[in-house]
Amino acid sequence: KELKNQIENYDALGFLKSARKLATAVMIFSAIITLIFIMVGWIPSEIWIDIILILILAFFVYKGQRWAMIATMIYWTFSKGFQLVSGFSVGDFSASNIIMPIIWWAIFMGYFVNAFKVELARRKLASSK
Repeated sequence: KELKNQIENYDALGFLKSARKLATAVMIFSAIITLIFIMVGWIPSEIWIDIILILILAFFVYKGQRWAMIATMIYWTFSKGFQLVSGFSVGDFSASNIIMPIIWWAIFMGYFVNAFKVELARRKLASSK
């Protein structure tokens, strides 16, 4: 039912109702949080490249590009996996280094997968017409 609503009201749904717009919103949120962490010195300044990448991908996700959604899911998995492995490699087994990347991965991946499902269904509907 929700998928049908997403397809029928693709352009009319608000920013917090549309799957692709929600995926874009969480990507922008991630970029903002990352920027704040860089500014306060909690993470290295070289991470600004990640901000640029995620904002570029967010633009294409907003446009409904399936390749960007796939690239985002791959990037997000590698990014959170790297955070998890780096926590193990430095011997810091705190919740922020072990549990938080898994939680962030799961939450954000849900938005990315939903957006991708909508785009797949739209493509299938368009090809059947």
